[in-house]
Amino acid sequence: MKMVRILVLGLSLLALVAGCSNEEEILAPEANGPEIAYSGLKNGTEGLGAPSIAIAAGSGFVEGGVGMVDVTTNTLAIDVPAGTTIKQALLYWSGGTTGAPGDDAILIDGTEIKGDLIGGPVDFFTVAGVHYYFSAYRADITDLNLVAVGANSFTISGFDFDNSGGSLDENNGVSIVVIYDDGTTAELSLVDGLDMAFFKFVPTLDATVPQTFTFSAETADRTADLLVIAGSVGTGRPNQVKVTTSAGDQIFADALGSFDELAWDSVILPVLIPAGDTSLTVELISTPSDEPLGASLSWVAGGLSVPSAPGQIPASIGDFVWLDEDQNGVQDAGEPGLPDVIVHLRDCQGGILAETMTDADGLYVFADVAPGDYSLHFVLPDGYEFTLQNQGLDPGLDSDVDPQTGGTMCTTLAAGEVDLSWDAGLYRPTGTGCTYTIGFWKNHAGFRRHQDDLVTPLLPLWLGDVDGQQSIEVTDAATAVALLRVRGFGRHRNGIAKLYAQLLATKLNIANGANDEAVADAIIEADAFLASHNWTHWWCLSRTEKRVVRRLKNLFDDYNNGLIGPGHCDGGGGGRGCRR
Repeated sequence: MKMVRILVLGLSLLALVAGCSNEEEILAPEANGPEIAYSGLKNGTEGLGAPSIAIAAGSGFVEGGVGMVDVTTNTLAIDVPAGTTIKQALLYWSGGTTGAPGDDAILIDGTEIKGDLIGGPVDFFTVAGVHYYFSAYRADITDLNLVAVGANSFTISGFDFDNSGGSLDENNGVSIVVIYDDGTTAELSLVDGLDMAFFKFVPTLDATVPQTFTFSAETADRTADLLVIAGSVGTGRPNQVKVTTSAGDQIFADALGSFDELAWDSVILPVLIPAGDTSLTVELISTPSDEPLGASLSWVAGGLSVPSAPGQIPASIGDFVWLDEDQNGVQDAGEPGLPDVIVHLRDCQGGILAETMTDADGLYVFADVAPGDYSLHFVLPDGYEFTLQNQGLDPGLDSDVDPQTGGTMCTTLAAGEVDLSWDAGLYRPTGTGCTYTIGFWKNHAGFRRHQDDLVTPLLPLWLGDVDGQQSIEVTDAATAVALLRVRGFGRHRNGIAKLYAQLLATKLNIANGANDEAVADAIIEADAFLASHNWTHWWCLSRTEKRVVRRLKNLFDDYNNGLIGPGHCDGGGGGRGCRR
C-alpha cells in the first residue's frame, strides 16, 4: 500500500501536457492562444460520480498501478494483505488521443479485458487546431479470479490510445483496486469517471470538482484511507490533494508525480477525521507554478475507507413490497407481496452499495449494514407502476417510494438498529387503449422509409419471467421484428415461435396503453412456461404441453385482433396508441 510521498524537487522537469505519448519532451499548453487553446467542451463540470455498478462492502482498499507510456508491455504489482478475503477487484485505465475514443480493451497476462467507458472522451484542449481527448475505462474483474491474497504480478499489454498517430497521442496507465475484508468494520465509498485540471486554463479548470464522501460520526478522532487514481501528472510537476474536514484543509503537496512510472499514479493517503464529522471533501489541484510548470492531470477514481469503532454493532434495513390492488397507497388486508423485485441499498448520493431481491412473500432485508446514512431504490418490474407515497395514518402500512424515481428518502441507521419499515407498493395500470395486430407492430418499427418507430419506446420487454433460464429480453426493434416475423427464433410450424410473436405483440399493446384484464392471467401462465422452454423445445413437448401453447397463442391472437379485450384500433378504440 502506497503512503504519502515527500517529493524533493530538484530535477529538471518534463514539460508534459497531461503526460506524453513517449518520453521525449512535449511542451504543455502554457496559455490560451492561436496555437494552443482550451476547448469549450471542457467546462469544469466533468466531475466523478457514483459507479454504475454495485460496490462491495469490506474493510479497506489496496491498490497497484503501472504507467504505460511508450511501452508495449509492463508489470503491475499489487499486494493483498494476508488473512483477508477479496470482495471485489476493479481495473481502471486511461489515456488521451487525437482520434477519440480511446482503447476500451487491454490484456492482463494475455487475457483480454473489455472495459466500460466511465469518463470522456473529454475534449481538453487543441494544438494548432487538433483536438486532444481523454477517456477513462473500468472493468469489474472479480469473477475472473485473477487477483489472489498475497503478492500479485501481472503483465499488462494490448494497451494503445494512439488512434491517429499524432504526436500528442498518449497512453497513461493501469490500476487494480481491491476491496478486501479482514474482519474489521469500515465504511467504503468509491467514485469514478474523468475530471481534468490545468491551472493555465480558465479558473474552472485549475482544480477538479470537489467530491464529498459521507460516513457515520464517531466520538473520537480517527484516520481514514483516501484512494486516488490519477493520470497525466508528469514527474516533478506541482500539484495538491486537498482534503477538507471540520478541522480545515489537509494539503498533500505533490502527492502525485508519475510514481507508478510516467504519467500514472495510484496512491492511498492517510486522512485525519475529527470526532463528530460525517463528511469530507476531496479536490485535486494543479498548483500555479511556471518553474517548474504546474501539473495538468486527470482524476479517474477516488475512494475513502473510514474505520468504524471496534465492536460497533451492524444494523439492518428492509421490509416489504406488495401489490396495491386498489391503488390507495395503503397495505390493505389480503393484498399480496410481490416476489423477485430487485432492491438496491444506496448511499445518500445515489451510489449502489448492495443489491437484493424480494422473496416469495415480497419480503427483503439488508443485514449486517454499517451504521450510517442510506437510501433504498426499487427496480420497477415490467407492467407495474409505483403507488401513492406516504398515504394513511400508519407509516408502517404505507409506501415509502417516490413514484417518479423509485427511491426513498435518506435515513440514518444507528448501531444495532433493525429498521423494517421501508415498503414499496406497486400496481398494474389498467389501460384504456385499443390493440394492434402483429402486422401493425412489424410495420411500425422504423425500418422502412417514412416508417415511424413505435416499438423502441415500449422496450425492453420480457418473453418469460425476468431472468428465467430460457426467457428472452427484447431490447431493440430489430429483435422485436424478428420475433414478430417468426424468424431466427423458429419458423411458422413451431408453436413456441408463434407464441413468442403473439405474446410480444400483446405486451407491446399493453405497454402502449391497452387494457390487459382479458389476458393478465394468460400472460403470467405464458411467462412461467417460457422461463423454462424455448423454441428449440417445441418438438420435444408432450401433446398436452403443445395444446397449452396453442391455447395461449390463440388467446393472444384474439386479443391482438380485438376479438377479446378493449377492441382493435381500427374499430375506433381509444388510447395513446390509436394512430395510423
